Amino acid sequence: MKWTRFMCCCLVVSLTVSAWSQSAVLPEDQTAKVKLAVQERGTGEHSRVKVTLRDKTEVKGYISQIGPDSFQVTDNKSGRVTPIAYQEVEKVRKSGLSTGAKIAIALGVGAGVAVAASLASLAASGE
Repeated sequence: MKWTRFMCCCLVVSLTVSAWSQSAVLPEDQTAKVKLAVQERGTGEHSRVKVTLRDKTEVKGYISQIGPDSFQVTDNKSGRVTPIAYQEVEKVRKSGLSTGAKIAIALGVGAGVAVAASLASLAASGE
């Protein structure tokens, strides 16, 4: 009994160490993460982003060009092109509402409809 417990513990530890060492291969450098995120989004008007820089300013638009040391974001409305170095970027995210915000809005609308339906049925019953 003790032998199987020991073997189970060894198996759990070895799997944990294996998974940890594989995750260490991912790029830890912020610049590499930003570059990877920009390359995954691609270029063109369909790749709209909101870029937060290290000085806390935000640049909105679409990625119009990707280079080895920087990328360019073009504003949809004004057409102004902003070159951004990967080192200046704190965060790159999709422009618009997050999935969590969309779910919260849908739940709020659903709850509102449910309350309105229950009030309407109470009014119709005369109570």
